[in-house]
Amino acid sequence: MILLCSNGLTSQELLGEVKKLIGTGKKAALVVTADPEYKEKNYHVPRSVKELEFLGLTVELFDFDTDPAEKLLSYDVVELIGGNPYYLLHSIREHRGEEALRAVAEKGLLIGWSAGALVLEQTIALADRFLPELNFVGLRDLRGLGLTDLQILPHYSKQQKRDSGTEEKCRRYERENQCTVLRLDDGEGVVVGEAPREIRLRQKVTVAGVDFMNPLIAASGTFGFGREYNEFYPLSILGGISCKGTTIKERPGNPPPRVTETPAGMLNAVGLQNPGVEHFIEHDLPWLSHQGTKVIANVAGNAPEDYCQTVEKLNDTPVDMIELNISCPNVKQGGVQFGTTCEGVYGITNEVRKHCKKPLMVKLSPNVTDISEMAVAAESAGADAVSLINTLTGMRIDIHTRRPILHNNTGGLSGPAVLPVALRMVWQTARKVKIPIVGLGGISTWQDAVEMLLAGATALQIGTVLFTDPYAPLKIWEGLSRYMKENGIDSLSQLTGGVRPW
Repeated sequence: MILLCSNGLTSQELLGEVKKLIGTGKKAALVVTADPEYKEKNYHVPRSVKELEFLGLTVELFDFDTDPAEKLLSYDVVELIGGNPYYLLHSIREHRGEEALRAVAEKGLLIGWSAGALVLEQTIALADRFLPELNFVGLRDLRGLGLTDLQILPHYSKQQKRDSGTEEKCRRYERENQCTVLRLDDGEGVVVGEAPREIRLRQKVTVAGVDFMNPLIAASGTFGFGREYNEFYPLSILGGISCKGTTIKERPGNPPPRVTETPAGMLNAVGLQNPGVEHFIEHDLPWLSHQGTKVIANVAGNAPEDYCQTVEKLNDTPVDMIELNISCPNVKQGGVQFGTTCEGVYGITNEVRKHCKKPLMVKLSPNVTDISEMAVAAESAGADAVSLINTLTGMRIDIHTRRPILHNNTGGLSGPAVLPVALRMVWQTARKVKIPIVGLGGISTWQDAVEMLLAGATALQIGTVLFTDPYAPLKIWEGLSRYMKENGIDSLSQLTGGVRPW
């Protein structure tokens, strides 16, 4: 069996398909030859290993330049990662690896993505239309291994953004060669067999021009920078990650105690503890940007210049989107002061917009008279999207000491208790703005997720439930998939705003 895909097993759809094709307790080889310079140090390698291990496979690295091709026959799954298709094809031929790969496809599962997929086809001539500069080995024979008659164009949407002529080049190639090219986005693939079966992203959503492979985004403040949760599953199963609130300088946060449970939720007054934007850019973002998911930087500050300086430092980084946090109730100054009036929301959004080159999403506070008016102000000031709701201000008291349980006295209430409030506010906001809404607040199950989409959300953030069930995003994704299938829903956009009020 052969699976061709675009960027590895970077979606739950692809992981689920591979899981059906293999059993557990098997061996896999990850072929790193396509990156002639970095090989096993290629930044895709740790992520790809994590994805295969998540499926229960024991993973070893393999390189055609150093390992005998026949060694591949000892593996049940072989994955050829992306890189330079010319070099990979040249090396496979040089070391007589064609027959070994053919044998793997016949007895096990052969996965090829990007360059690894192109070399399995009849030719890599399509790559020559887009990346001829990669042919430093002077390869003249562009015939591939011929393990499939299919031809794919990987990273299709990304390639379109880089080159506006991508579609015309592809159509010209199809006309000249009398063939059909399957255009694949990251996370998509095709199973090669008697009747090729395409794997598409049925839960894909777009917010402010950013494509998310599914609508499930880890909410800021609940996921850190992703390293801890990467122990549970590959982060590529998430649509995106909204990182811990980041400020221009390091912040120690509030003194403890700063977290306490409540009925159906929790209170927190962490106070935006974070290492500062420069530390984030230098130490966290390089790793996070290689995990196969979208990265949202949540930015906070005490004054407009703090926000502006922070987003300026993020402008030329791999961050996909900025989330402007003007709604944190757990700091004694800054943030929330801008988010409680229409004038304040408009002013800070307008000022940051002048400095921000990334898509800009404004996170709104529920601790206001009318959150929909705050959203209108953000939209008028140039926001590309809004996210709501942030936490509701709450309090718990220790009846024995008669002191508030939180040292900050009050904190932000989150968890299932706030879901009805969040739904109402998203619904009200969706009736007033045209920009996308990312809904959050109390989403714990797939049913909650459907409700939030029906209320008007395009995408979702999952937060407090992660503390009690780190696997909640997987369960919500699976529930959404079943719901879509049972109700004949082809795209989540069919749900967004679909509530029918009395």
